[in-house]
Amino acid sequence: MIENEDVLVKLSETQNLSCTTHVEEKSYPVQKISIAKSTIPVRRPTTRGGVYFTDTVAYKIKALTQDMSISAEIPKLMLGPNADFKPILVKTRLIIDGAERQIILTVHLTNAVSTTDHMELNLIVDKVDLK
Repeated sequence: MIENEDVLVKLSETQNLSCTTHVEEKSYPVQKISIAKSTIPVRRPTTRGGVYFTDTVAYKIKALTQDMSISAEIPKLMLGPNADFKPILVKTRLIIDGAERQIILTVHLTNAVSTTDHMELNLIVDKVDLK
C-alpha cells in the first residue's frame, strides 16, 4: 500500500486537475490527467528494473501534454534501452482539510504514445509527498 493513498483517491476524484510534469530542471504542462488504481502484471511485490518497488496493485496515471519537446526526454525516462531511468515529478495543488497543499507525485514512465499534436504518458505512482 502506498503512503498517503487517501490523497491519491482525492486526486482521482478531482475534475479538471491542473498539473505539471517535471523532468530534472524542465517542466511540461499537462492538459489532461486521469488517475486510477489497477492491478500490475506481477505475481508478488517486486522491484522494477532495480529502481522502484511495485506491489500487485498500483496507481496509474495517464497524462496528456501538448509540449512535444518532452519526446527528447523519453529515452532517459523509460526502462528498456536505459537501465538507469529517471523519475518524473507530477506537481499539483489540492485543498486538504481546508488548506491548499502542494502535492508532488514521484512517478515512473511505463509507456509513451506520440501523436502529431500531443504526447500521452502512462505513469505508475511510486511516492506521494505533501508540502
